[in-house]
Amino acid sequence: MNYLIKFTFCNILVFITFLMTSCYSTYGVYRGNEHEQAIGKSKNEILRSYGIPNQITSDGAGGEVLVYENYIQTTVTNSRSASESASKTAVRGVYGKGGIIIGSQTYGGTVSSSSSISQTSMEKTYCYLYLNTNNKVYDFKTNYGAKYDYYRCFNKKLTWIGVGVSCLALWPPIITVPWAIIAQKKAKEKGIICK
Repeated sequence: MNYLIKFTFCNILVFITFLMTSCYSTYGVYRGNEHEQAIGKSKNEILRSYGIPNQITSDGAGGEVLVYENYIQTTVTNSRSASESASKTAVRGVYGKGGIIIGSQTYGGTVSSSSSISQTSMEKTYCYLYLNTNNKVYDFKTNYGAKYDYYRCFNKKLTWIGVGVSCLALWPPIITVPWAIIAQKKAKEKGIICK
């Protein structure tokens, strides 16, 4: 009986995992970079919108490179402390002609310890705007500002592989196959089947 409960529980976990992972996939489509709007603008327009650059260097062709850099320092500290206290009581009895004499003595103390670990990381963001001899931006290089559109689509291949695996785990196909067919039909109606 105990084995049957564990087996059923494992099958339920497999089925829930199948439901959560096999139907839909999310993917992003690159739409460009927010700094593309700088191309064609004059140096004065760039200075008004971006501010004063950290540095201005030569582009090697008679133009300039406006360098915008930002450093972000992050420090994460994990600290741990422990405190332990103990007490000990000793009781002694002495038996003699005069009766029982009892004495007690108590010892106590606390021990504390602490430790911490700090980790510091430095992240650099940059944007280099290249200006030609006419002081117009003709190119840029950056490590931020990318724009994506995210889409979800019904993944037929993963869904039907999941149906096959769930049937091997003794889930009756009478449950998984109709569910997959209905989910695929709804995705087709919405036009969100992965290509």
